[in-house]
Amino acid sequence: MHESLGRRWAVAAAACGAAAALAACSHAHVTNGMDMEDMGQPSGPRIAAAIPADNGLDGGVSGYVYFTGATTLAADKPETFTFHITGPSGKTVTRFQPYEGQLLVFYVVRTDLGDFRRLSASMRDDGTWTVAMPALAAGGYRTYVTFAAPDSSAGTPLSYSLSQPLTVSGGASKSVALPAAADTATVDGYTLRLTGSPHRGTESELGVVVTKDGQQVQQFGRLLDGYAHLTAFHSGDAAFARGLSTGRAGGGPSGGGALTTQILFPESGTWRLFVQFETSGAEHTASFIVDVP
Repeated sequence: MHESLGRRWAVAAAACGAAAALAACSHAHVTNGMDMEDMGQPSGPRIAAAIPADNGLDGGVSGYVYFTGATTLAADKPETFTFHITGPSGKTVTRFQPYEGQLLVFYVVRTDLGDFRRLSASMRDDGTWTVAMPALAAGGYRTYVTFAAPDSSAGTPLSYSLSQPLTVSGGASKSVALPAAADTATVDGYTLRLTGSPHRGTESELGVVVTKDGQQVQQFGRLLDGYAHLTAFHSGDAAFARGLSTGRAGGGPSGGGALTTQILFPESGTWRLFVQFETSGAEHTASFIVDVP
């Protein structure tokens, strides 16, 4: 099995202590209604370290295994989706370290990369997670979970990214062709420009400049533990890469105020990079097609 996410988080965590703008170091909250003291864990900011060579395509890594309650859903109707995670002991995990202001981040992605959702997941006391899955068009998908859990061998929290395939059946399935690579995107009246040079195997420093009506946007709400949430999927196998928000860039007409991130692409090729940000209480999702050498 592949090991998870690259040692980049330890580097980013060090930068976190030095950069006051890094939103991931501000505070943490829990999405299932329990605070960290209720979970028997200390409250406050945490950045998980990570283990190497992650592409998110394994259902299990380092003794942690992701089990879904269903492998098939009906097309075009909302469903309740359940899952749980077992640990190295074989028992269902019920205690998680804080991760991106939550205990776990959940995604569902169509394998042709034509649909992407980041959805809220809540955990019951027995470790079963539930997700209100929206109506999805027929086709092949993958669900992904990213979380931090105590790793006794390392003595520090590590982050893990796991996934399982999902079939949505009962309707006509049509593949979506990806557009050509571009460094600009538009959504909800905003124009986004991607800066930086992505590359395979080591951390890429990327920035996103957001403008509206020709003016650079300066005010952003927090989204998870940052100002922008970047998630990328590889065309062909839907391999996964998650960006770690590092705050805002300083001065200069082309980069001042850019939302910045570190991201590790485990493979070369074509990736669809989804950028989520919040303004005036509304969340927006744009995407870029990126060629990674």
